[in-house]
Amino acid sequence: MHARLLSFCAAAALVAAPLSAAHAQSEASVAPSRFALGLYLAQYWLDTDASNGSSGAGGVGARLMFGHSDATKVASSLFNRARAGVYGVYTGEQGDDDVSSWQLGGQLDFPLLATPMSRLDPFASLRLGVISTSRNNPGTSGTRVSSNDFAFTPAIGTLIPITGAIAFRGDLLDAIVFGDKTTNNLGIEGGLSIGF
Repeated sequence: MHARLLSFCAAAALVAAPLSAAHAQSEASVAPSRFALGLYLAQYWLDTDASNGSSGAGGVGARLMFGHSDATKVASSLFNRARAGVYGVYTGEQGDDDVSSWQLGGQLDFPLLATPMSRLDPFASLRLGVISTSRNNPGTSGTRVSSNDFAFTPAIGTLIPITGAIAFRGDLLDAIVFGDKTTNNLGIEGGLSIGF
């Protein structure tokens, strides 16, 4: 329990740290761009068929998003503000059973405001993909138990402008995994989004 609390606090600090830097800057917003590449750190609490109960797992991820670069179109409707893309997340072997996972899928982001607030650009997000989880098989030597399951992941988050087309992005999410049982796998992600 203490390890989980420590992991959660560390991940929350990762998401909250750039707020003070953004606060010091003058009012700015993230300029619309055709593409946005995101690189981020992730912390998940996995409870899948192969994870043998809830297990904290940290890792890395990347996403590539596509959207309108024309600011007049971006501001016109929720549909025009939406961005579509692909994502991937990997969490390394951790815990007593060396639980690891990877996720791949598609993603839609929906900015909630036609124009960003001074320092925040909040959004809702939906992901559809596959999560593969594996762990050591107790009592055997070198074999692993694994599962590949469909995951539907709603999320909320915000972009915090740093400079130009570079922003900090933070996401709070719930990966709903449909395996032998349906489980909620909470996660937090934080990293850079670079528009081009």
